[in-house]
Amino acid sequence: MSAFSERELVGLLKLHADWLRGETGGQQLQLQGANLENANLVGADLEKADLKGACLRGANLLAANLKVAVLTGADLTGANLTSANLEGTFMDEAILAGADLSKATLLYTSLQRANFMGAILRGGLIQSANLTDANLSGADLSRARLHKAIFSGANLEKADFSSASIYSANFSGARLIKTVFKGAYLHDLILSGAEMEGTVLRPKDIKEKIIRSRRGRSTR
Repeated sequence: MSAFSERELVGLLKLHADWLRGETGGQQLQLQGANLENANLVGADLEKADLKGACLRGANLLAANLKVAVLTGADLTGANLTSANLEGTFMDEAILAGADLSKATLLYTSLQRANFMGAILRGGLIQSANLTDANLSGADLSRARLHKAIFSGANLEKADFSSASIYSANFSGARLIKTVFKGAYLHDLILSGAEMEGTVLRPKDIKEKIIRSRRGRSTR
């Protein structure tokens, strides 16, 4: 599918806004598999939009609202999602390699098997998000706030959690090879079956909180 012009996008977004408000003539944005490469969607209200399998490579989604939108299998390689709202967004198997999600909100976001290789999630809020089997190798999660996030089976090799606040997160079976937790605030993590070669959890990083070890014991 050919790319949309900026004028066409503005028109479609207006119809979608009318649909969200329940106005006559409004129409839900349904662009499954559409080519939106490098699209300018800064601040766009894409709540409940269907963008399944869409190409959004290099798209500018700065401060965009993607609440409960469908982005399953979408390609967001190198996209700018800084400060974007991804609450309840469906993003299973999405490609976010090299994308910038700094200060983005990932609340109850479904990201199973998503590819975040080399992505930036610095300072973001990741709460009750499901990243089972996701690839976050080399991702920057420094200063992120993570609460009840699920990273079961995820690849976090060389990911950076420096100065992050991590509460009640599930890293069972995750690949935590040479993962950085320097200065991170860690509390009640599940690490059963995790690979941790080259990863150091120092007492000063743990800050006297509890971590469940791979053997199910608590470390203080």
